[in-house]
Formats: sequence, structure tokens, C-alpha cells
Amino acid sequence: MPSPLYEYLICVKAFLCRVFFPISCAIFAHFQIQRGKIVFENYKGKGYGCNPKYVAQELIKRGTAGKYDLVWLVSRKDLNRSALPSEIRAVRYGSLKSLFEYVTAQVWVSNYHKVFFVRRGLRKRENQFYVQMWHGSLGIKKIDIDVPALKQDKKWLRASVISSGMTDFWISNSSFETSVYKTAFWKVKDESVRLYGHPRNDIFFDAERMRCARQKVVVSYGVKGKKLLLYAPTFREDDRIDCYRIDYCDLIEHMKCRFGGEWIILVRLHPRIQDKAAEIVPSGANIVDVTWYADIQELLAAADCLITDYSSCAFDFMLTRRPVFLFATDVQQYDMERGFYYPLETTPFPLARDNAELMKNVDAFDEAVYLPKVEAFLKEKGCMEDGHASERVADLIEQIVGKAKSIDG
Repeated sequence: MPSPLYEYLICVKAFLCRVFFPISCAIFAHFQIQRGKIVFENYKGKGYGCNPKYVAQELIKRGTAGKYDLVWLVSRKDLNRSALPSEIRAVRYGSLKSLFEYVTAQVWVSNYHKVFFVRRGLRKRENQFYVQMWHGSLGIKKIDIDVPALKQDKKWLRASVISSGMTDFWISNSSFETSVYKTAFWKVKDESVRLYGHPRNDIFFDAERMRCARQKVVVSYGVKGKKLLLYAPTFREDDRIDCYRIDYCDLIEHMKCRFGGEWIILVRLHPRIQDKAAEIVPSGANIVDVTWYADIQELLAAADCLITDYSSCAFDFMLTRRPVFLFATDVQQYDMERGFYYPLETTPFPLARDNAELMKNVDAFDEAVYLPKVEAFLKEKGCMEDGHASERVADLIEQIVGKAKSIDG
């Protein structure tokens, strides 16, 4: 239990933030907006990954010297786990300096609402542009205003509405996702949605990048010569963890019998349950906790197979055409609490509600049946991923920077 002194200091810190951050915003607004300064944020400071990473990489590849000032906001505990390129400046997420970077940047690139900063006074200024690339794609679980329970948090709701209203461009990868943007968010206009694909998924269309990602993961965890099964479940609103109880030993044997080879299970938990890894991930010679690996896309690129429940990573990984299995022991409860945009059974992925069913699905997996289902699903959702999303978003940013009128304070 936290000590009374610790709780008191947390309250004092929160009070000081409420007072000084808005004042600082007002002061920073007198500084000139810096042409070419781009601030990147990945899911509230969760390291160097997701869509923002791959846009930054594309801009770096095009040459940044004297052209861009690339700033990455990263939380204190993720800073040492994120190997940022030398062309990017790291600034601690939530600090006054991070607020200054936002207030004076020309372009904001993010994959989540700016609730934290909005509640502390951040507002977009004239001649600033906000590019939103959401952290899910083709996702089945409902988000934001489509989830009735989320509307009960009035402070979060108010800040999310403001953040959404400040967004100039929404990057989508499908007609389905575009429709979700329009129902789940606020003030999303047709002309603000760009059907570019998601930059983080470009890796799945480049064999050499896939090979390099696998090699990086293999070296990082010492799993050379093994087949890799990635288990990447999402979080639960009530923080329950009994839903993650996979029979790992039995699963490894079934994977070996069905697909051959020696298997290692990599377990990657959602950022919201990272701190519960010790409770959720069992110890074992063939089980590796990869929760703190900076970029899940590299893990997906390295994996030979994926197991998840309701995470949108399944809809990224399916672009590899490799097997995906769903392990969803609480599907009815989750549907009541969060809700789905379409029935889980309509995905191409074999669905298991318990361990016995999961083993049966592994044993019965038929690629000749699975692959046509994947193609039909992607077509039905209007998915346009083609490996060039990063280029399109980088083009958009270059147009913003190049065409901007003179910027003054």
C-alpha cells in the first residue's frame, strides 16, 4: 500500500500541474511556431513504435538535415527501452518541456487523443496541423463514443472532444475504419480522412524488413532456430486476469504436432497491463515475456503464428497471411462491457472459448480454407494496405511544411 506521504506528494504534484501547466501554455503561446518542427507521440509516451515510428523513419530516409526538427515524446520508464535514431530528439512525455514542444511545433503526429495535454491547457494554434493515425485498424472492439461506459467519464469525454476537434487529418486504412472514425470520434469531416493505409503495416509488404525484424527479435531473446508463436491479448476494463490462462505446455505440443519444429511462445501484454506481467506470464523454458519490447510490429513481423483475443493486432498480422487464432474465454462478458462492431465469428480466425477448443482449432487448421477467408474479409472491409502508407503520410507532412504561410507568434 502507498504510504500517506507518497499519496500526499502525488496530490501536490497533480495540483501543481493543474495550476502551472495552463499558465505555461499561455506563456509558451507567445513563442514563435517553428517551421519544420514535428512532434511525435505513441500512445501516451509508450516508446518508439506504431504508426508515428514508421512516418519518422520515412522522413529520416528522405533527409532531415536543416529541414526538420523531429521530437519524440516518451515516458520516463520507456525512455531507456526506446533506441531513438540520432535524428530524433527525445523529450519526456508529460514534462513542461513536452508541452513547450507541442505549443511551438508546426505538425503534431499521434496515434491517440491528446487528453493529458488538453486537460492541462494545450490548444492548437493557427498554422499548426494535427495528423492522427489511430493505433488500431479494422479493429473489432468498439472505441470512444461507441462505448457507452466511456461516456461516463466526463473529464475524459470533454478532453477527447477537444482533441478530436483539433485534428486536421485522420489516416485510415479502409472504408470500414473510416466509418468507425465518423461514429466513434467527433467532428470528423469527409475531407479530413485520408485513405493512405497505416504506416506501421508497410513492414509486412517488404521481405527484407521482415527478415531484419525477425533477426532482431531472435537475437534479442536468444531464440535462434525456433518457430515463434506470439500471444498478444488486450486489456480488460476491470483489470481481471483470469482470461489469460492459456495452457502453454499443451499449446506448444499441439503447435509442434500440427506445424512441425520447436516452438517458443512470446507473450506481449497491452500497455495498460504491462505492470501485471509477473502475474500473467508464467515462467518456463519455452515462454518468453516480450511485453517491454518497444515495437510490436517487429514482433508481428518475426512471428510465425499469432494468438490474441480482441486486439486489433490480429488485423495487422493477417496481412502476412500467417495463422491467427483467437482465445476469448470471456467473449460474452466483453461484448456486454465493451461491444463489438461485428461478430467475432465473422473474422477469418478460428475462435476458442477455452483451452480444449484452442487445441482443436490448432489441430484442425487448414491453410486452404483460411487464406480465402482472409482475402474475402479484407475485400469486404475495403482494406487498401499496399506497403506505401509511410510515403503517403510523409508526402502530406512535406506538403504541410512546404506550403505553410509565414509563421509568426
